[in-house]
Amino acid sequence: MTTPNDSWKPAELRAAEAQVDARFKEAQDLANRLKETPLPPVPPVDFKAIAQQVERAAQERDAPEQLKALKRKVDAGEFTWEDVVSGKAAQDPDVQAMQQENVNKMKQAFQMLQEGMTAEEIMEAQRPRRGPDDDGDQLDPDIFTEDKW
Repeated sequence: MTTPNDSWKPAELRAAEAQVDARFKEAQDLANRLKETPLPPVPPVDFKAIAQQVERAAQERDAPEQLKALKRKVDAGEFTWEDVVSGKAAQDPDVQAMQQENVNKMKQAFQMLQEGMTAEEIMEAQRPRRGPDDDGDQLDPDIFTEDKW
C-alpha cells in the first residue's frame, strides 16, 4: 500500500497500512499452503442405504404428510427414493417441501443451541409428543425425526 509519495500520511495511517499489508501476505501464504495440501478422499455416500431408511419411514402409519406425498410420487414411478436422497429429484415441489421442513428443524435446533440447551435437551424438545390416548407407537405427523432420514 505504500506509494512513493505518501509523505502526507500520518504515522498511524502508515502503520495501519503496514499491518494490513502484513496480514494480506499471511493470508496469501496460507492460501498457497492450502492449495498444496492434499485433501483426503471423500468417502462414497451409500444412497441406496439412505433411500431404504427413508422408504421405511414413509411406510410408517403416521409418517409426516410431506413424506407421504413423496411416497405417492415414488409409487407412481415419478422418481425413486434414491433420486430423492441423491438430489436428482431436488426440483420437485414435494421434495423441496420435505427439505424445507428439515431446514426448519435444523434452524430450530441451532436456536436452541444458542440459547444454551444441550443436544439431549434439543432432541427431547423435538421428539414427537404423545397424547393421552396414544399407545406409544404413533409419531406426531408434523415431526420428521432425524433417525427416520
